[in-house]
Amino acid sequence: MLIFIILVSLPFQHAAVSSDKSSSISRTKSENQEPKADSPLKVFSTPWVEDGVTHHDVFNLDLKGKFANIPARTDGYDHLSTFCYPSVPLSISLFWSSASMKMDLPSQNYHVYIGPNVTSVVTLAQSSQSAWFYSKLPWRSKEFKLSPFEDACIGVQTKEEYTITLQWKHVNYMMVVVTMTGLAIFWMAPTLCRNTFFHYTTGISLGLLMSIVLLTYLAQRRFKQSLFSWVGVAYSLSLYLMTRTWLNIKEYLTEQYIHLVIGYVLVAGIISFTVVYRMGPPSNPRTINLIQWSMQFVSLVMVVMSSYHQPASLLLSIILLLWSAIPASLKSGANTQIRKRFFKPQIKLLSENDYNTQAHEETRKALEQLKAFCRSPASKPWQTVARLRTPGRFAEFIEGSPHLTEAEVMEYSHWDYNTDDEDGDEREDVYTDDEEADAASDDNRD
Repeated sequence: MLIFIILVSLPFQHAAVSSDKSSSISRTKSENQEPKADSPLKVFSTPWVEDGVTHHDVFNLDLKGKFANIPARTDGYDHLSTFCYPSVPLSISLFWSSASMKMDLPSQNYHVYIGPNVTSVVTLAQSSQSAWFYSKLPWRSKEFKLSPFEDACIGVQTKEEYTITLQWKHVNYMMVVVTMTGLAIFWMAPTLCRNTFFHYTTGISLGLLMSIVLLTYLAQRRFKQSLFSWVGVAYSLSLYLMTRTWLNIKEYLTEQYIHLVIGYVLVAGIISFTVVYRMGPPSNPRTINLIQWSMQFVSLVMVVMSSYHQPASLLLSIILLLWSAIPASLKSGANTQIRKRFFKPQIKLLSENDYNTQAHEETRKALEQLKAFCRSPASKPWQTVARLRTPGRFAEFIEGSPHLTEAEVMEYSHWDYNTDDEDGDEREDVYTDDEEADAASDDNRD
């Protein structure tokens, strides 16, 4: 846990150095970048009328790649500029689409206000309701996620020069991965919750990601404190440190801190494995059912949150839930009926020649297999010979002689010939009704 706290405190210790480095790097990039003044995607401010009020310094970013460049203020005061995104109609083809606005600003001296229209953004800026909340928490970002199907406006208040660009993805592959992962977890939950390997990996992962929260929980149980005492503050601090660590993970993976990261992973992983091994996998059926239902609930939440098309994603989750509630016997019966009705197997009938050819070939293969088995020690040949009436014929068969003697072949041929003659005689005695009537009339004439 000490390593985890050291990792979290590192960004505070090097904040000034990192800020100076980022500022110098950003100035170098801005000097090397070519001006975009002649780009057809550059947007200029236009008067914006809402509820009878005209707003200025409003930029309409309605196409992918459109950007607006705001120059630095010469008077030294912060200025509010608003950037609006018009929504697109709901469509299944845009199930995994996403939109965002990315701001290129070297420093951290800015305030952001987000609302559904320009009026709400101006109101937030005037009252400064969200300035402290957005500026102080660790998940402050310069990329603002937007729903493609909802109108949104973002107000940026600063005195420095910056550029803001609209990014639009028809298919966001991260959202695709989240949807597929949710579906896979939902269907595999009954198997995964009973898998020992999954139990250990999940326990170790939780120990690595939530070690400080688990430490707070153990301290709460040890001192028997209520959640509304100092423990609540400890939980809040733990979540804050976890969030800050996750958002600064790229900084921790550099050569300067990588040894601390490896040490934390090893120590926390070993402790987590020891605890999970001591507790053992769950064996109570009700506990396993609770784990399964929890996994399926999380997977449904993942499916719902993996798309900005909320009606479609919610409908998909409901279909999954209803399908899992149907008894397996009904689903199996319906599957069988569908296969019989719509996917009938194509049966090819054999001709007499094909039937005879296939019969001779399969008989030959079966006899070869029988000979190979009789030659092997597994057949126990001496015991087999002792039970036979004609051991000599069995030995000749193994050595390659035919399985039928000439007398048996002749007897079968003679029987087959006589059978055909008898069948022919019987067929001669069979008459139709007309033939019987004609025969009766001939007898009467005679």
